[in-house]
Parts: sequence; structure tokens; C-alpha cells
Amino acid sequence: MKHITLKHITLFLLSILLMWGVGYPEEPLRFEEAISIALEKNHQVRIARNTAAIAGNNVHIGNADLLPVVGVSTGTAFRDDVSGPGDSTTTTDAGVQVTYTLFDGLGNLYRFKNLQVGGELGELEARNAIEATLLQVSSAFYAAASAYENLRIARELLSISEERLARAEKRSAYGQARTVDVLAAQVDYRADQVTVIQATFLWDETRRNLNVLLDREVDLDFTVDTDVEFRENIDLETLKSAALSGNAEYLAAQKQWVQSGYDLRIERSRFLPRLDFSGSFGYSRTAPRLSIGFSDAEPSLRLGATLSFNIFNGFKNRIASRNAGLRRENRELTLARTRLNLEKEVISAYESYRNSLSVWDLEKKYVEAAELNFKRTRELYGLGQVTTTQFREAQLNLIRSRGNVATARYEAKIKEIELLRLTGHLLEKAP
Repeated sequence: MKHITLKHITLFLLSILLMWGVGYPEEPLRFEEAISIALEKNHQVRIARNTAAIAGNNVHIGNADLLPVVGVSTGTAFRDDVSGPGDSTTTTDAGVQVTYTLFDGLGNLYRFKNLQVGGELGELEARNAIEATLLQVSSAFYAAASAYENLRIARELLSISEERLARAEKRSAYGQARTVDVLAAQVDYRADQVTVIQATFLWDETRRNLNVLLDREVDLDFTVDTDVEFRENIDLETLKSAALSGNAEYLAAQKQWVQSGYDLRIERSRFLPRLDFSGSFGYSRTAPRLSIGFSDAEPSLRLGATLSFNIFNGFKNRIASRNAGLRRENRELTLARTRLNLEKEVISAYESYRNSLSVWDLEKKYVEAAELNFKRTRELYGLGQVTTTQFREAQLNLIRSRGNVATARYEAKIKEIELLRLTGHLLEKAP
């Protein structure tokens, strides 16, 4: 019977702890659930929605000076004439004042249209921010899925090395294996233990990153669903057309260009005359000495209109109008640049997506060959017909190929999600 040493017990306990890990809920976290949680709880998503609400609240005719200004005032004034006694008086008045701009070169109308476009721009900017956050959540989710699968692969690697070490020690005990074979199995086994420890750390780190994005407890334990589904029949021309009609960043650039046109009209409206209406109704009372009150107060009604025209103000209006025209030209140039960048990004993302799918397909074929090779090498190793070096090489090739398949699959999925974001369909596909 083989003598069990303290070293064997230590290695056995360590492997059990690494293989066991931490207990997790039975139901793994699915990608759709992660996106749903992020839409509800992610801080950046909530900030973006509040920012859009602020822009929507600003769309009001009152902010464009299209409503009258109504005010109420009251006051008392005491006047004492020092020329002689009995000449002091107290004046008390109260009233309502109304002012309204009847015409200011249509500047108030352009300001309101500008606010309306600003409300739409706020929604687009919020959507762009939310989509960027969802892409970040997607990357974090599939990074966690990759780390989780790599941990599973690393544990499988450790299990194979543990079996190999046990077999080498058993054969050595019966004089059927050299000491160098046992030492090589021990070295590989300990190296695989380190690999499991590193894979466990990476899994815990990616899990914490995802928890932060989902606004959950940082150390909340969970597993992830590693299944991935891909869309079919993705056509480049359809993607480019969808991007020009649905990309949030490009649509926002269009709205900013429209706003610059209204800004130019607002500045030009200052060259036209301005007509203001004012009216007031109130009561006024003047009494000798210090006497505050409204008894015997007399009502008064005042109506008026003011026509004003700025003849010269140091060329300020002219300078402002020219600058507004230049800003509109800059917005037009920015819009053209944004369109070109968007087309380039869609083409690049599409080609990268197709390349990732091709790599994934090749990796799947390679892993099939690696599995057959390892299976055959394992059989020959059991018969003593291959060396430990050949067995280890076949083992590492299998593990690497499985890891490469997982990495290629998740990278392709991230590229697909990026395409959805560029075409403005990411939120449409979100739960």
C-alpha cells in the first residue's frame, strides 16, 4: 500500500478547495436579465434619463418669452417736508403689472423652436449615453462569462493533471515509472494549481465589475449563462442605411445643426424693431402725516405700448450674427464628418464581426482535432507508448483550443452588439 505523506494530504486538500469553490445560486444570470437590471438600476442610465427629463422640461413657451409677465407690488412711502410743520405725507399703493412682448423680430418664436429641438436633442444624447452603458454592461457580462468558462477549463486541466500524477505515483510504487516522470507530473500539477488560482481571481474580479454596473452588492455571488445566440442575415448595406436613420450620435449632430439655424435667426431678429405692451391696475392713497392704509384709496388703470429700435450699439448685433453664421457652418462641417465616421465605423465593425465569426468557426474545428488528439494520446500514455512531454503538450493544446473557442465566441457577440449600437437598434433589442 502506498505511503501517504503530509505533502499528499496538503495537495489533496488544496485541490478540493479549488475544485469546490464558492456556492452559487442554481439559476445563472442570463444576458437579457443583466441588460434589464442595468436599464433599471445602473447609475449612468438613471443620470441620462434625468438629463433627458431636464431637456424636456425646458421645452415650454414661457422659456421663450411667449407668455406675459405678471407681477404684484405694494409699498408705502413717507415724505416729511422740513420747511414747516404739518407738511409730511404718506403714500400707499398696491397694484398688478402686466408686460408682454408683442413683437421682437420673431426671436421668441425661434427661441421656442430651438427649445423644441433641444428637447429632442436631450433624448438623443440620453439614448446615446444609455447605449454606451449597455455596451459596457455587455462587455462586462461576456468578460465574466469568458472568465467563468476559463475557470471551468482550468479546473478540468487540474483534474487531468491530478489523475496523471496519481497514475505516475502508482506506477512508480510498482517500479513501472521513472522518478523523473513523477517529478514532471508533480511540476505540471502544481503549475495547473496556479492556473486555477489565477482563473479564480479573474472570475471574481469580472464578477465584481459586473455587480457594480448592475448596482448590486459588490461581492454578490452568481454564475453566468455561457450560451450565446447570433443574429442571421446581417447585410452591410442594410446596416449603413439603418445607421444613418437610427444612430443616436449622428441624429444628435443633425439636431445641433438645426439648432444653429435657429440661433442664427435669433441673432438676426435683433435688427428688427421691438414692440412691448404694458398695463397696470392698482390703488393709491396719499394721506397727511404717517397714515398707512387703503381707506379712500383711488383706483388707477394704465395701458401703454413701447416701440423700440436699436440704431447703433457698437456693432454688437452684427458681430453676434456673423459668429452665429460661422457656428452654423461649423455644425454643418461636423455633421458631414460625423456621417463619414459613422459609415467607416459601421464598415469596420461589420468586417470585424465577420472576421470574428470566421475565427470562431476555425477554432471550433481546431478544438475537435485537439480533442481527438488528446484522447488518442491519453490512451497511448496509459499504455506507456508516449512520453510525459507528449502527453503534456496534447493536454495543453486541448485546453488552449477550448479557451480560444470561448474567447472567439464572446468577442464575436460583442462585435454584434456594437453593430446594434451603431445602427440604433440596441435599445430596441433590449428587454
